[in-house]
Amino acid sequence: MKKLLFITLALLSAFTFAQEEIKHEPVANKADYYIGSFNERKDMDDLMKWAADHQSWLNQSELYDSMSSSILVPYFISDTTQHDVVWLNIWPSATKQYAGLENWLKNGAKQLNKLPITSSQVVDTWQWAVSEPEGEGEVGMVRYSDCKLKDGVTKLKAFSAIKDFAIAAREEGDNLGRKMIFPTAGGRDGDYDYVYAIYANSVAQLGSGSDLYWEKIYGSDEDLALNDIIDSCSNYRTYSSMEIRAAK
Repeated sequence: MKKLLFITLALLSAFTFAQEEIKHEPVANKADYYIGSFNERKDMDDLMKWAADHQSWLNQSELYDSMSSSILVPYFISDTTQHDVVWLNIWPSATKQYAGLENWLKNGAKQLNKLPITSSQVVDTWQWAVSEPEGEGEVGMVRYSDCKLKDGVTKLKAFSAIKDFAIAAREEGDNLGRKMIFPTAGGRDGDYDYVYAIYANSVAQLGSGSDLYWEKIYGSDEDLALNDIIDSCSNYRTYSSMEIRAAK
């Protein structure tokens, strides 16, 4: 009888732990980041012209209907000579991402030859969306940082805590998007568990969101709970962002 009771309690404990782990279940998507610099005597005007032409090429195939694309330009960054621009593609799944990549490798040589930038780094990632901003904007802004979790904290548990924080922040008027990003190939080596992105549909909203945090959210239960999850975040960098293709 005691043995049966012990097994029952153990199973109940494991079930409770599993429930805690999946309090908020993330929905994953994929993204690839092309980090590069302008070729000689080329600039943003040339890239925008190429981007407009590239839309015609993409529209020839349904493979890219689910893909959205943005151009990121470094603004607050430790070394402004590292790169000029980041081209970001976001996909709903790895299946769609790699089907699009296969077509690009087979048929995109002419497009690539016309591209006015040269990539110095290309990063393949998984992303977990925590929150999304409401509304639309022409020029947004995104801030990235490399974050390390405390010992024993799983990525799933961290997602639930950050999700709780985002929900509480939204109730106070927050309108920022947040993502946990996991580079799988091409990422920077370092002692971090994920890249954290905070973004807004407009540059101004990233600033007002920061003020809102210090005025109404800082010190809340959900904010303090992150101290038990996150060990540190570093390598902060901020980019302006412009969406040039929306998923259909």
